[in-house]
Order: sequence, then C-alpha cells, then structure tokens
Amino acid sequence: MMAGGSPEHLINLCSGKGIVLWGLSYGESKNKKQLNEEDVIYCYILLKDYRKLRPLVRKAKAVPYIKERHGLPFFLRHVIRRKIYYIGILLFCALVYSMSLYIWDISIEGGYKHTEEQLMEYLQTTGVYSGVKIKSIECPRIEENIRRDFSDIGWVSAEIKGTRLIVRIVETVLPKLNSETKKTSLSTADLVATKDGIVNYIIVRSGTPKVELGSVVKKGDILISGVVPVIRDGETLVENKTVLADGDISLRTYFEYEDSFPLKYTYPVYTNHKKNGYSITLFGKKIFSHMPRNSYTNYDIITEASTLKLVRNFYLPISFMKTTISEYNIEEAIFSETEATTLANKRLLRYLEKLTNQGVIILEQRVEVKVENGTCKSAGKIVVEEPAWDYSPINDSEWRVLESDEHSGDNN
Repeated sequence: MMAGGSPEHLINLCSGKGIVLWGLSYGESKNKKQLNEEDVIYCYILLKDYRKLRPLVRKAKAVPYIKERHGLPFFLRHVIRRKIYYIGILLFCALVYSMSLYIWDISIEGGYKHTEEQLMEYLQTTGVYSGVKIKSIECPRIEENIRRDFSDIGWVSAEIKGTRLIVRIVETVLPKLNSETKKTSLSTADLVATKDGIVNYIIVRSGTPKVELGSVVKKGDILISGVVPVIRDGETLVENKTVLADGDISLRTYFEYEDSFPLKYTYPVYTNHKKNGYSITLFGKKIFSHMPRNSYTNYDIITEASTLKLVRNFYLPISFMKTTISEYNIEEAIFSETEATTLANKRLLRYLEKLTNQGVIILEQRVEVKVENGTCKSAGKIVVEEPAWDYSPINDSEWRVLESDEHSGDNN
C-alpha cells in the first residue's frame, strides 16, 4: 500500500529501476487522518525489491506501508515464532495416526441367546479384543471360529470400519434329531434310549436296528446296536464287526410339568432420589473415578458407557462411564385369580419355548392351573417328540454271547 506524496511518481520510478509491481488498485485508507485523507494505491511487490524502495521513496515522497505478508519466508518466520503450537499439531496428528492402527471398539449385533458379554469373552480367547492391531485381525477367521464353536449361530459377518470391529450374527434353532448333533470320543458304540417312550421315527445309517417304528422302549434299551454280523451265502455267520452306531431316532415321550408361585408378591416403586457417579477410562485403564457413597437400602444401578470418537467409526481409546444409583421402595400386592392364571400360562409358554430350542417337538400339553390357599399351581404332562438317545459303549459280555451263539450254531 502506497500513500502520501505522489504514489504515481513512485510507480514510475519503480518501473524505471526494473522493480515489478502487480495487482495495482486504488482505494481509500481506513486511517485518513494519519494519511492526510489522500487516496492510496494497493499493489504487490517482491521482498527483495521492497528493500530497494528507500531511495525512490525519498524522491517521490510517497510512503509505502506493508498491509499483508505472503510467501514462504514469512510463513517460516510465523512457524518459528509459534513452534510449540505447530509441534503440538504434528504430535496430535502422529497420535491420531498411531491410534488408527488399532481396534478400540467391538460391536456385537443380532445376538439374543448369546449375550454380548459372552461373545466378547469368547473373542478375547481368540486374540480379538479392544486395543489389538487391525492388521492382526482376519475377519474370515473370526467368522469361521464362531460358526465352528457355536452350533446355533447360522450366519456370521465380521467387518472393520475405521477403528471399529462389527460382528453381526444370526442365531438359528434347528431340530436336533440326528447323530451329528451329539459327539462321542468312542470309536464303536451302541445307541441307547435315555427315556421311556415309543419309537416315532428311525433311520439307520450304520449298525443293527433293535427296534422298529412303534416299538415301546425303556430307558437303557439298545435302539441301534454297534455289533454288525457279517453273513456269508447260506446264512453262515463269518464274523461280528463293531461300528459306531449312527442314525436318526426320535421317541414319543413326555415331561412331568410342575410350577407354583404365591399370589402375594412385591414390586419396586422408585423415588426421586438418585446419585450419579462418573469414570474415565484410557487405554483400558481407569484414570478417573467418582462414585458417591450409597446410603440407600433398596436401589438399582444403571451404567451407561460411551466411547469417544473423532468421526463416525473412528473410535478413540477413551471411554466415559456414567453410573446412576436409583432408590426405590418395596410395595406388596396380590394377584387376582385371572392375573395369576395369565402369569402361569406365560411361565408355561416360556418352558415350552425352552424345550423347542433344545430340538424337542411339542405334540400335546395337558397342564391344569389351580389357584388355592394363596398359591397358583400348574401341573400336568407335556407329550413331546425328542431325540431321547445317547451313545453307550458296546458291552463285552454281549459281544462274547453273540460269538458263542454263532459258533454253537455252526456246530449244529
């Protein structure tokens, strides 16, 4: 910016000396009193040429003012003056980059039967946890391990987004009616009944069937024998081979169902008294914790945790936890007969659902609900179809008897 005297004369002198000026424009000075209310000329000039202006300024009697400084020399000087500030920025960027190399948040989605805590503990045993390096995680291996170790999880997806590992699962409930659902370390074995019942379904893959459809069996009876006779032409016994009996078997059996609960019950009534506690965790270690003294007799504790993130899916190893302690009083009440019956039926449905999840097919339920003497009682039978069998070692005495019988037959 040039003001005072004759700025035009100064421009001509600069042109004569080979000093380059560009970006020329007229404008008014904001400090007219100091510059005698004269117009000013704005322009750009190189730093090396600015040092040559002194003799020319004296001739033109125009005063140059530096309004702005641009370029590398001025930027470096600015950086040097504020080196601590810029060093801090560099260190921050380096810290963010180093933290981006690790997993700081693991999310489990879709689990109902298996809780998030259970799956997190399992992942930790496989080397997957908060703070592990991203390059050491193989998502296909995580998926394979979960499918292998959890038979009731039918679909698994693992993906990494930023510093976050997301594991999505879909649980399945399939009927367990074949030998693939039961494992044994035995190389040869019989399939025996684990309950009294009627054979409702049978398919033999290996071994000798000892029962047929509709047979009445008792607990311990052999359903499929692991002893297989080898017969030659003419129905001559050559030898007896032992195998691991294999097949699909289901029995029609029943469960005795009994349940009871008192009509009088208690329930919480929350007051307005609450206490809050806070804690901060850095790299998995608690660095700050404030927990008020709990003076309540009856209370609930609710904990809310959140992990700090710069942007979406870029989580940092800093988490905040808020703990709320809520006081409540205990009140008493009594179920009406209708309410008690409804609750008893709900408890029965939960029990039936549990059986179904275990591969049991519900055929019929004969359960009666009674309310008497301050108690609601449920009792009856639940008729089901289930794979009520298990492996059992082949009895040596049975094997010897079979051999003796066949040899005696040959002698005849």
